[in-house]
Amino acid sequence: MSGDALCVGVCMIDWDSGVCLGCGRTADEINGVPVAAPPEALQPATDQPVALPPNVAAQVGEGSD
Repeated sequence: MSGDALCVGVCMIDWDSGVCLGCGRTADEINGVPVAAPPEALQPATDQPVALPPNVAAQVGEGSD
């Protein structure tokens, strides 16, 4: 979320859900703590398989065809 653009000046955290009742952001988002990207954003853009790092491939193999 971009800075305080969503702030409506009503900071009241619902500690059961962890969300501000004013803007809908979490306390971490309000305080600027980096939030991890959603898993779908971490997926490769193509359907091509991603190669394993060499040290992992040496331990487990590259897989089967």
